[in-house]
Amino acid sequence: MRLLSPRQLADALGVSESSLKRWVDAGKIAAARTDGGHRKISLSEAVRFIRETGAPLARPEVLDMPEVAVAQQRALSGEDGLYAYLAAGDTVGARGWLLARYLAGASIEELGDGPIKEAMHSLGELWRHDEGGIFVEHRGTDICLQALAQLRNTFEPPPQAPLALGGAPEDDPYLLPTFLAATVIAAVGMRAVNLGPDTPIAAMQAAVAHYSPQLVWISASTPLSSQQAREIAAWIATVPPSVQVLVGGRESGRIAHAASNEIHTVASMTELAQISRAILTN
Repeated sequence: MRLLSPRQLADALGVSESSLKRWVDAGKIAAARTDGGHRKISLSEAVRFIRETGAPLARPEVLDMPEVAVAQQRALSGEDGLYAYLAAGDTVGARGWLLARYLAGASIEELGDGPIKEAMHSLGELWRHDEGGIFVEHRGTDICLQALAQLRNTFEPPPQAPLALGGAPEDDPYLLPTFLAATVIAAVGMRAVNLGPDTPIAAMQAAVAHYSPQLVWISASTPLSSQQAREIAAWIATVPPSVQVLVGGRESGRIAHAASNEIHTVASMTELAQISRAILTN
């Protein structure tokens, strides 16, 4: 995790270094001390302060977020903004749009359930009218993944935080839903291990045995056969009761229907975040 000096954060916020140091001394911004006595502020702490206080960014490039300045200059607003950037293949604009809204206080789950979901749905409809729409959708997915990865790098869950792991079932190639789930969980404050798309049950089982997580998520977006649904449901029944298992995605209902016991399905990233927070507080 990158560490900032008070001068660097002051430059990013457009305030004096003396003001920034007073905020640190007053406990408004957490800072560590080097062996030489110099204050150092983690990037995650800087982002927390910006989000909670609404402090504007004068020089976002100091925080390695030059895309935010681009978004500020273009001043695209509303839910249509992200779709416009993704449809045009504008990586810098899309990343800046998402980063700016996160820094302004929007949560990852809000972004996932709102603009990201709506923009990706619209991109997914393009292939119905033009075969080139497939490449536009795939390009948009990659851009969203880049933006989410950049955001995820600003989270710093403590080493002792509860761990969650998950992925998409075998033959499910979708990258974004399970990566978004991991990002939501990490933003809440849990450690998250994303096994990614096309994860066989045996791999999931091995990961659970290795990590002993408190939460497991399964993101099922691709149509499942009845046999696949039964196999996933049967495996979930073997997971220790101390582990919370959540199933989301378009095929979550099929898995729940195939189960002989109750399976917890989630319909949104907001619900996933709420359950993750409950685990943290227990």
